[in-house]
Amino acid sequence: MYKLKWFALLTLPFVLTGCWDSVEINERHVILEIAIDKNPKPDSSQGHGKWGSYQITYGIPDIGKLSGGDSLAENVKTNIMTISPTIATSIDEVETKTQNTITFSHTKALILGKEILEDKDLFKSAVDSLLRDMKIGRSVMVLATKEKAGDLTQAENSQNPIVGMYVMKYFNNKERPVSYAKGQLLGNLIKEIQDTGVSTLPIIKSDEGGIMEISGAALVKDYEFVTWLNKDEVRGELFIEGNIRQVPIVIDYKGEYLTYFIKEQQSKLKFNKDSGIWSCTIDVDVKGDITEYLSSENENIFNEQSIKEITKLLEKEITRQMDVTLEKSKQLGIDFLGVGLEMYRKHPKEWKNYKDTWNDGAYKALPIQLNTTVDIQNTGTLQ
Repeated sequence: MYKLKWFALLTLPFVLTGCWDSVEINERHVILEIAIDKNPKPDSSQGHGKWGSYQITYGIPDIGKLSGGDSLAENVKTNIMTISPTIATSIDEVETKTQNTITFSHTKALILGKEILEDKDLFKSAVDSLLRDMKIGRSVMVLATKEKAGDLTQAENSQNPIVGMYVMKYFNNKERPVSYAKGQLLGNLIKEIQDTGVSTLPIIKSDEGGIMEISGAALVKDYEFVTWLNKDEVRGELFIEGNIRQVPIVIDYKGEYLTYFIKEQQSKLKFNKDSGIWSCTIDVDVKGDITEYLSSENENIFNEQSIKEITKLLEKEITRQMDVTLEKSKQLGIDFLGVGLEMYRKHPKEWKNYKDTWNDGAYKALPIQLNTTVDIQNTGTLQ
């Protein structure tokens, strides 16, 4: 038995060979960002007129520079552009243009250009390909741009030349205020389109100076682009969904600007039935502090009466911001606020009477009441 134990220990290293057939990290190309555009000049000689429909740009960083202190150095990444009929063939093609193995295990951003969103068939094909192919993880952030996605990823960005890293840091920053953009993961995008047919993608853009901005959203329904939502409309959506964080609200109080800073916010949707007619109430509770106000009066104006007046003004302003988004949603007749989904969850039996006509007028006809409650916890008054 003693000799048998020693024999087992001596042969163990030959059995546990580890990663003998793996590829080392320095022999891999990690794709951090993918930009998908519509090819403006596809080859129509292949019969169906869609050969080379996609123009896809892959951003490959220099791992050596990223791992050191030169992450913002020049020439920190290489962009490889492919013209392909499908996303799968694009991945196959980019492999032929690199000396190392391609990996999507750390991809941070998938950016869709304006023209790909406006082409329903190509957009649907792209989503279908991403759904079937598990190479690109479901936790990748998906964004839209009003320009060519490939041009955006190759633009100069003084804060971070790698757009994928910029997007990752933007949405992973838990201290960042959430006020004008709603993140969208690839897995959530696919699920929303499959469940309700409606989804939104945050908009990313770059100005002439290379400064990036993420705000607003692209609205899609049944794989078809509907419209661009501006940042104020997205702000109202975030309020209704209860996702606002660290946001200032400015009102005019007695001829001076007063700033109220939201620290906490909650939202709740309730459904009521009266005389056979259903309605929805959205209750929004907000807690925060008055952080800025310059009064020309000598005395402390933050007495009980003034606090009541300020509270009413704040409630009116927050309700107005939500109403902008609600009116946009009603005007379009598209429930991108998730009201129908919430009704299905809370009243599944009643939802059966609405689901077939929800997008054809039932949502538009549903009365929705907005109620806002503001709690001022601190006035910041100097005593």
